[in-house]
Amino acid sequence: MTRVDSCSDVRRPWVVTAVLLFGTYAVAMNLTVLGIALPPIAADLGAGARISPDWVIGAYFVAIVVVQPAVGGLGDRWGRRRVYNLSIAAFAAGSVLCTVAPTMTLLIGGRVVQGLGGGAIMPLATAMVYEMFPPHRRGLALGVWGIAMMAAPALGPPVGGWVVTAASWRWIFLLLTAVAFIGLLLGLALLQDDAGRRAARPLDWGGWVLAAAGVITLVVVSRHVPEHGLTATGLVTAAAAVATLAVLVRRSLRRPDPLIDFRMFAFPIFTAAMIVIFINALAQYARLTYLPVEFQVVRDMTARDVGLLLSPAAVAVAVTMPLGGWLADRIGSRVPVLVGLVGMAVPTFALARLSPDTPVRWILAVLVVQGLGMGISMMPTTVAAMNVLPGRFVAQASSLTALNRQVSGAVGTAFLAALLVAALGSVSPEGPHSAAEIARAQDAYNHIFLATTCALAAAVVPALFLPGRRRMRCLQRQRAAEQEPAAGG
Repeated sequence: MTRVDSCSDVRRPWVVTAVLLFGTYAVAMNLTVLGIALPPIAADLGAGARISPDWVIGAYFVAIVVVQPAVGGLGDRWGRRRVYNLSIAAFAAGSVLCTVAPTMTLLIGGRVVQGLGGGAIMPLATAMVYEMFPPHRRGLALGVWGIAMMAAPALGPPVGGWVVTAASWRWIFLLLTAVAFIGLLLGLALLQDDAGRRAARPLDWGGWVLAAAGVITLVVVSRHVPEHGLTATGLVTAAAAVATLAVLVRRSLRRPDPLIDFRMFAFPIFTAAMIVIFINALAQYARLTYLPVEFQVVRDMTARDVGLLLSPAAVAVAVTMPLGGWLADRIGSRVPVLVGLVGMAVPTFALARLSPDTPVRWILAVLVVQGLGMGISMMPTTVAAMNVLPGRFVAQASSLTALNRQVSGAVGTAFLAALLVAALGSVSPEGPHSAAEIARAQDAYNHIFLATTCALAAAVVPALFLPGRRRMRCLQRQRAAEQEPAAGG
């Protein structure tokens, strides 16, 4: 991506950011908008289908983790603009197929096409926004762009509920098609070709196969935990996945141009940031995955009411994400991340102490505070991870960061689901429920948020290794020095 001189056109980086935000918003909302639509989808297409409707969600996640390890290499080789536009075109094509799908098989096939396109968009957008801005403004820019990445998933359930109630589940895909098509037109018109891509870099096909096999296996095993628990077969399969990824790491360290250069983890700040990102994503997925189920089981709330209850937290995230990025630019990442982790841990602990009689207003206030903490902490962590690395790692780092969040969502929520299955026999026990069963369910859900609180508390340790003000200024100067020869040429 060509970074325009701010003296000649200070507005262009923000125009590009707006274009990328538009495309990212559709993809990010697609992560959660279909949850409420699964029952009507199953009613329309489930009869005689050999594939569970749950794979309408699962196939999308599998496709995402297939493509994300290779996004950095593809962007470096073919150019970020080209790969971005191809990806959003694939997302639009998959949405069209889902809109008209007459069978469950074709619907899931459309979701795979959506995932192959959507999985590339977020890491590509991260890298492009990062490279468009000078080092001392990247936190603010990523914070503004991150509004789509963080707020859209939380708005998915209420939007999906409204569309399904007012029209049909097919209209969800029709709306996604329209948004993606507009995003493609904007991308073709306003995004510029990369000036510094490394076209000679070969694509590590063997590494891609190992990464896809290992991560897909982990995701598939994780998705079976809510239904079957941690069985012996699941544990053996998970161990095989970990072994596959270990082979990938060993292979990558021996190659000059690996698919994922794990030498990035030689930078302690990058390693610390990746740990914090993993735990932060775990907290987000725990809230979006299990609070709706808890409220429906314990409080007999409708899916639409749950979506409305979660929406103010999404607004809180959107408000504080640019602030968190701006603070990272000015005072470093350590303080805003620590403040954000505390701002998440305290309300998460409050969620671990709910009772069936806890007032809804109190829960709403707790969720808003948690959203404020999440918004403040997310982008400073990403800025630290990106700024500590030399420029040649930007594309790979953005891909690995996105993949890290997806793995956290799959593996982390699977661990929490195992706690629920052990206590209740399932993640969402069917009703109606007696008072004793409701109390038992409330206690089980409280335990998963207590576990999440412990994880957030543990994240404080790696957060202490993130750069403060002096170290961040030093990293900004190093990244700026890398750009000077390109600017002079």
